[in-house]
Amino acid sequence: MKLLNEAIDAQSNPSSGIKRYGKADFDKWLCDYDCLVEIPSYMGKEFFHAYAENPDVKFILTERNPEKWVKSINNSAAVVYKMSSSFPMNILKYFDPTLFQFARLNVLVYKAVSGGTEPGDPDNEAELIKYYNDYIKMAKEVIPADRLHLITLENGVDWKDICPFLGVPIPDEPYPIPNDPAIFKKLTDEFLKPKIIAAIMRLSAVVIPVLGVIAWASLQYGPSLLASTKEIIAGLLARLRS
Repeated sequence: MKLLNEAIDAQSNPSSGIKRYGKADFDKWLCDYDCLVEIPSYMGKEFFHAYAENPDVKFILTERNPEKWVKSINNSAAVVYKMSSSFPMNILKYFDPTLFQFARLNVLVYKAVSGGTEPGDPDNEAELIKYYNDYIKMAKEVIPADRLHLITLENGVDWKDICPFLGVPIPDEPYPIPNDPAIFKKLTDEFLKPKIIAAIMRLSAVVIPVLGVIAWASLQYGPSLLASTKEIIAGLLARLRS
């Protein structure tokens, strides 16, 4: 996840100071994978140009109504984006490395697709639609037609739409349930819950002894020390939240 964050930051943020990924970087990163879902859409033209001429690489491009895509992204990534900068997640994420990288991933992804706008900004939906249309146009221009399979989401998606293009047999099991806000929330909650609990435990291990020392010091040295300590803690919390 940390590597994915770096890649997205490099491709979408010119001021990141990270060199944009090229084919050698993608090869090293993706050499053990047979299939990628959604990740290429955050990698920019470099990714598509890197593999457009490889006859063994096939692309499935899913199109849908842009307004519905905007609604979908604002019901998924935007939710985590807002949560990661709100209390208590804006503090807890610093106490679990996976939680931190997950929060950062959703922030980077949302910033990349929204033109840097925030959920609810007046131009947010327009920027998201622009990104979507530009991405679809770029993919169609770069990928050779004989290795590009187009699917329209509103027409439904099934194994029979994908397997013949890939040259693989159609599985017996039903096609996975499509994206749904409730399903996304359930999966996100299941993923985050143990990380949040771990972060709370680590935070408690730091905070409880500190509070004990503060209580003892306030009894020994009076309320002035307690007031000063409260100011210091408030300042630290403010910095963590920012």
